Parts: sequence; C-alpha cells; structure tokens
Amino acid sequence: MIQKKIWNIKTTDQKLIDQVAKENNLPEVLAAILVGRGLVHKEKIDFFMNPSKDKFHDPFLMKDMDIAVHRIIKARENNEQITIYGDYDVDGITSTSIVYLFLKEIGCHVDYYIPDRILEGYGINNNALKTIKAKGTQLIITVDTGITAINEVNYCKDIGLDIIITDHHECQESLPKAIAVINPKRADCNYPFESLAGVGVAFKLLQGIGLKLHVEDIVWKYLEIVAIGTVADIVPLQDENRLIVQVAFETMIDSWNVGLKAIMSVASMKTDKMTAGLIGFQIGPRLNAAGRLGDAKRGVELFTTNDVIIASQIAEELNAENIRRQTMEKDILAQALTIIAAEKDVEKNKVLVIASHGWAHGVIGIVASRLVEKFYRPTIILTIEDGIASGSARSVEGFNIFEGLNSCKELFEKFGGHEMAAGMSLKEENIEALSNRLNAYANKMMDETTLIAKIKADFYLGLNEIDLSFIEKIRAFEPYGVGNEEPKFIVSGHIKEIKQIGQGNNHIKLEMVHEENVLPAIGFNCPHFYEELSNNNPIEIVGVLNINEWNQKRTPQLIIKDMKLAQDFEGSIEDSINNIAKIDEINVTDYKMIAPKRKDYERTYRYFLSLSAKGFNKIAIQKLMAINDDINPDSLLKYLICLEVFKELELITYEVDGYYVRFQILNGKKVELKSSKLYNKWAEQK
Repeated sequence: MIQKKIWNIKTTDQKLIDQVAKENNLPEVLAAILVGRGLVHKEKIDFFMNPSKDKFHDPFLMKDMDIAVHRIIKARENNEQITIYGDYDVDGITSTSIVYLFLKEIGCHVDYYIPDRILEGYGINNNALKTIKAKGTQLIITVDTGITAINEVNYCKDIGLDIIITDHHECQESLPKAIAVINPKRADCNYPFESLAGVGVAFKLLQGIGLKLHVEDIVWKYLEIVAIGTVADIVPLQDENRLIVQVAFETMIDSWNVGLKAIMSVASMKTDKMTAGLIGFQIGPRLNAAGRLGDAKRGVELFTTNDVIIASQIAEELNAENIRRQTMEKDILAQALTIIAAEKDVEKNKVLVIASHGWAHGVIGIVASRLVEKFYRPTIILTIEDGIASGSARSVEGFNIFEGLNSCKELFEKFGGHEMAAGMSLKEENIEALSNRLNAYANKMMDETTLIAKIKADFYLGLNEIDLSFIEKIRAFEPYGVGNEEPKFIVSGHIKEIKQIGQGNNHIKLEMVHEENVLPAIGFNCPHFYEELSNNNPIEIVGVLNINEWNQKRTPQLIIKDMKLAQDFEGSIEDSINNIAKIDEINVTDYKMIAPKRKDYERTYRYFLSLSAKGFNKIAIQKLMAINDDINPDSLLKYLICLEVFKELELITYEVDGYYVRFQILNGKKVELKSSKLYNKWAEQK
C-alpha cells in the first residue's frame, strides 16, 4: 500500500491537558501540543512560550568558562595577539564572526583563521598552528572545532601557543590538554543544556566575558548571527537554542549587520517575518557555499565588514557559488546512484558507504543527505585523492553514526562529529573494511524499525475543527526546527478531487471532504500519491496546517507529509482481492447489492481502454473507484468482476499483483456479454 512511514501518534492525557491549559491560561489546543512534547511544568512552559534575555543560562555554569574568560581578559590587558581558529561551515563562519567582532569591540588585538576545506580539511592542523605562531599570535581560541585535537593541542604547547577550545561536537574518552575546554557535552560539565551549536557555545563565551567586564549589553546584538549558525547546524530548537532564535528573530529582518542584510537581499527574501525555514533554505546554503567550493573566509568577511558595497559583492559571489554547488550536487548524486545500482544491495546494506575519485569535498555532505532521504539508511560519501578518502556521514534517527565510527576508529586518519552527522578521512585501502565493520555494527545495534522512516503526529483533528483562528493559535510554537517540529495533525475524509501540478507534475493538489467540510491540501515531491489514489478514496493524511494567501483571500490549507488509505478501506481491498480469487465459489446472493449492471461493464471497459491508450499496463487497485465516482469501498469487487468477465470473453487479460492490477487489452472483437457464464451468473442478481 501507499504508506511508507511509521506513524507515531502522541498519547494524550485529557486531565493533564486541562490542568496545563488552566494553570497557564492557554487554549486547549496549545496545552495539548505542549503536553505531547513533555512540557507540563509551569516554568518550562514559560521558558518555551515567553522568550526574554533574562532567561539565558548563566555562562559560568559551563566547565572551564571562568578559566577561559580570565585568560582572554588577560590577553586584552597585555595587548596579546589573539587568533580565532574556526571552521568552514555556517556554524564555524558565524562562530568566528561573532567572536572576532566582539573581541575587536572590547579592544583586543584579534584576527582569525579558517582552514581550507580541500587543502587542509576539517579541524586544527599543525601547519596552520605554525603559521599562526609565526605571525605573532600568543593565544588561539577555537570555535566549532578542536574537541578531538589532542595531538595538535600538545603541539601548541611545544611551540609556545596558549589555546582555548570551544566546541559542541561529541567528546572522545580523552580531552585535549588546553588552557580551557568549553563544551557542554563534556562528561564533567553541569551546564543545563548540552545541545548548543558551536556558535551557541561561542556566544556563551562572549556572554561570560561581557558579564565579567560589565558590558553584557553589547553582546545581545550578535544573537542575529548566532541564530543563523544555530538553525543551519540543525541542532534541536529547544531550551536555549529556541531562545536564541526567538530573540534574534525579533530584530533580524531589519538587521544591524550589513552582511546579513546583503545575503538576505540576494536571496530575494521579501518578507516581514523571519523563519527557520528561510535560514535553512535561503541564507544557510549561500553561506555554506563560501567553504564548500571556495574560501570560507568570505563568509566571515561578509559578517565583519561595515562596507555596504563590499558586503553586496561578497553576497553576490556566494549566490553564484551556490548555483554552481547545486549543479555539482546534481551530478555527484547521479554518479552515486549509478554506483549504488551497480554495486550495492540496498536491502542488505544497512549503512551505505559510497566512494569515488574527484568528487568535490564541499558537496558530498549534501549528497549524503539526499541519499539518506531516498534510501533512509545511514550514508557515507567519500572522495578519494592520492590514496586518502575523505568525506561526510549522515544518519537516521535511532542510529548514532559517531558511535558507529568510534567502533572502528583504528581505520581512520581522523574523524569527528555527533549522533546524526560526522566527517572523516581514511586510507583508500580501508574503505571496504569500513563498510563491512559499520554494517556489522549496524546489524547489532538496529532493530526492525530503525530503517523505516517515522513521522510524529500531535493528534487527530476533524475537518470541522480547522479554521483560520485554529491555525493562528498554533503559530505560538514558532520558530520550528529539529526538536521543535511544526505541529502535525492527522485528518481523515474522502478525496473530492486530486490532480498533479508543478514542473514535471511532481506535486499534487487535492480537496479533502468529510460531511459538509472541505479542506484543500497540497503535497510536494510526491507524484506516487497521484499514481496510487483517485477521487472518492477514503484516506488519512498527516500534515501541517498553514494559511494560503492568494488574491487577498486567506484560507486554511494542509501541507501533506504522508498519506494512507483509511484502515477500513484497506480491509475492503483485502476482501475484494480474496473474493475475486474464489469468484466461482462465492454465493452471489450475498453480494447482490454490488452486482455489476451493463453500464458498469461499459464504463470499466472504456476506463481500461483509456489507460492502455495512455501507455499504462498497471494501476493501483483502489483507483478502480474512479470508474464511476464510487464512494462505496465494497464496489471494488464489482469492477473486478467486470474484469473477470472481460477475461473470460478474451477482451482483457489481467492479474492482481499485490495491491495492483496488471492488464493488457487484447485484439478487440465484438462479443456479447451474455456469452459469458460469469456475466449471466451475476446478471441474475439484478
């Protein structure tokens, strides 16, 4: 059947919902969503629903924060040269930018270093440290990197460099012996929220310095840049991450930062409201293009310049790079799919490891994500150069890819990351061993549902409950993102009309009806639904609600996330298939209500002639409901009886294959329906 995902519906406790609604003076629908997300205590709900700067956690709760702040203030007092060592993704670019701007603002001598993705790869390297030291730097502050750089930190000591690590990636068993290691994921760190992005950790450092120097007020404006890195790094939009984004979105559309204004301009963001989606799909990819295909320092230059013309030039360059990246991504994805088709048994490989020569380092992570979307299994994409394979991993919910890599860490030259994503480099000769070891690990760690996509719904809704007021209420949960997904609801009804729309007929639009209520729905990149459904099919949809604004009219609309036939209709299909298989044995008097009439035979034959003329030889069995705009699921048997009669008369050959009907129109000849024994048997029931 059409359902490809597991639907998990949150359980609700009506007494608890009523209590939460009363205690917090909230509409019942908001209380129900909060309870479904585990938010039931008044202080937690207040933190979630009412953002303010005074709700940020004390930065000095983070391990080593006091040591780092003291060392940086000392460097300021002694006019020491500070270098910020960043990373080339959006998290690293934004982290570097805010620390550079803030330290410069408080009077530090500061510059920054972003490694070249192709020439240097991810993380700290000794050659870079040597270069930085030669330029007079006495203190390095890493942002979004360094938590696994044990040897490189030791090298810093050897050459007389002090180093402070700020990072958010998973910690290994041993930590670098830096002056300070700030990472909320440290086992000995008691910070109340461990899922900050790298830029979030960097911001806490600024907050700590600001508090110590009594200049905290100048820190807050950097939240706009922090929010970009937070959303782009796909960390959970919960707790302090949600707070960062909420506060930043209040001012971001009219930003103080000329670089942010420039990148929003080239992205043609004509809106009066910032959303996480705009960052994720418009701003983030353009900033990422800086490091994927060229020099990531351009991203830092964009945020740190005060020159409108320079900012505009950089933004245009990044926009052009992003277009080039999209083309390269498409090409590499096609090559990867060819390799998978030729060399991989997807059903047997729980983890896909795909390698080739000459793929762009900056694009393979995106390709890995695309393959996860397509095959729903952890995927590693590697590009090979001079005997070294380097690449990116992306995972699925329930499989910690970092732990998977850690289980075969001796295969790597270098690796790092977290539960859902990682980067690594290894010798080419170890690629096959990596695939074998990871799949063996996955076989032990995964259960039968790990590789089935899940979709979480908040609760069931009747079509009569959905109106503009309802949708406005649930907008209180914005901004949406990982860990704070847009509320999803399950609605049921019949398809009134379904059609294909968009380029290549890749999207669908339908109207859903139940009694007198009608709800428009739209689904993107799901042409299979049109192939498998027809008008009058009873269905259930899980989706998100929005307001469609067109020609100054505002109407509710459902965005389809997944769809399935109603459960009782599936039962009718099963019954029809079973009955047609034993059509000669069943008692026709028990089914006289659905006995085909002559017009049913005529319509059925014309329907299949039309399908054949369009090149079809297979249809989903439920689409037979479209023959006569029938809404009675028992009528499926009626149309199968018609096919059985045509088969007896040698007009059509057909077979039921699962939930599909495969058919072929035979050479047309004029026949009398009455010459069919089956026809006469059922005709007696009229």
